[in-house]
Amino acid sequence: MLAGVVIGALLGAGVGLIKYLADPYNQLPAMTFWLLGSLAATGPADLIPLFGPVALGTLALLALRWRMNVMSLPDEEARALGVPTGSLRVAIVAAATLVTSASVATAGIIGWVGPVVPHIARTLVGPDFGRLIPAAALIGGGFLLLIDTLARTIAAVEIPLGILTALVGTPFFVWLLASVSKTWSME
Repeated sequence: MLAGVVIGALLGAGVGLIKYLADPYNQLPAMTFWLLGSLAATGPADLIPLFGPVALGTLALLALRWRMNVMSLPDEEARALGVPTGSLRVAIVAAATLVTSASVATAGIIGWVGPVVPHIARTLVGPDFGRLIPAAALIGGGFLLLIDTLARTIAAVEIPLGILTALVGTPFFVWLLASVSKTWSME
């Protein structure tokens, strides 16, 4: 996650430069809206190109689900069980990136769904990826539906989804980090 923060900071600087150089009347508002995420401009026609990459990535992750369970062991133990950890890690990251990038290309950047929803799903269904992947997909869809409904109803103008998910995700992660820190300090 720390590597993601570092890469995000670097790419954020690149996005800032592009926004600085963008046409302030046409390009900048569209970029800003996309960077905060929204489902307002998304219609059924937008789901057609989204279906292929999401289906392919999800099927790959479901096909690798038992190997992902083994990957929760240390690398030496996983390799002893016949799981090629290096190539499997690349395949998992590629499949997850395919699903995520297709979704972001359609709805913009809606942060905090990826870090929050899997923790909630794991708490509800346990660590088995055969149950965790579908549970996270359903909970994530429900979470976004709830956030989108709030975004359209709590103010006179639609609030970008990324703002609301940050208001939920940040306190959740502070609580999660406090829980983990407390557990580690007891050991």
